[in-house]
Amino acid sequence: MKKLALLALTAAFSLASANGFAAEKAAASAPAIHKAKKVEKKKVASAAQKAQAAKAEASAPKAKKAHKHHAKKDASAAQKAQAAKADASAPKAKKAHKHAAKKHEASAQKAQAAKADASAPKAKKAKKHAVKKEASAQKAQAAKADASAPKAKKAKKHAAKKEASAQKAQAAKADASAPVAKKSHKHHSKKHAAKKEASAAQKAQAAKADASAPKAKKAHKHAAKKEASAQKAQAAKADASAPVAKKSHKHHSKKHAAKKEASAAQKAQAAKADASAPAKKAHKPAAKKAAASAAK
Repeated sequence: MKKLALLALTAAFSLASANGFAAEKAAASAPAIHKAKKVEKKKVASAAQKAQAAKAEASAPKAKKAHKHHAKKDASAAQKAQAAKADASAPKAKKAHKHAAKKHEASAQKAQAAKADASAPKAKKAKKHAVKKEASAQKAQAAKADASAPKAKKAKKHAAKKEASAQKAQAAKADASAPVAKKSHKHHSKKHAAKKEASAAQKAQAAKADASAPKAKKAHKHAAKKEASAQKAQAAKADASAPVAKKSHKHHSKKHAAKKEASAAQKAQAAKADASAPAKKAHKPAAKKAAASAAK
């Protein structure tokens, strides 16, 4: 607003000064006055335009705000009107939609019923044909079964005869092999008995040998003691004899001692053999028995 006032004042002042200047110099020359008027007019027009532009610029924000507010108002009113229109037309639209749906459903049912009525005779014919076909197939199967019955009976009889003959052959084979099986069983049982007897005899012999072992040990000890006493006596006798006799008889005594040792060893062996003789006697009958059973 201040700018507008300043511009207006400037324009008024310039106009007044121009008028005064024009009045003073009007007499001087008309062309100069005419030019000055033109310039002044242009200046006034320019100042007016500038003032209008400034006014427009100053009022532009308000105009924009007013325009925006008006636009918002219009839009809100239009939306409200549209919503009200939609609310008002909703029941009608629902009714129309329901009516259309019912109409469509009814027409679809009618078309389906018409189609079913049209296809019913064909379905009946197809069903009859299928029943006839099945009946003819059953008749053919029954006729086939009747025709193949004698063959089946014959085949069954032949199979039964074959099985019976096979069973008879198996029974005859079993009867033929029975004596051989009995013989082999007897031989096996005899062998087993012989083995048992031999085992028992060996156990008895071992027990007898264990029982006679202490006696044999005692006899061996006695013989050893006897030999030791004999050697001691011989040594004492050799000491008692003269040194010359010792020298001359050294070789002889050694020989004699060796002979004596051999004799004592033989005696001890004989005693051991005598002690173990009963076990040998017991072993002999058992061995004979085992041999006899094995021969059987």
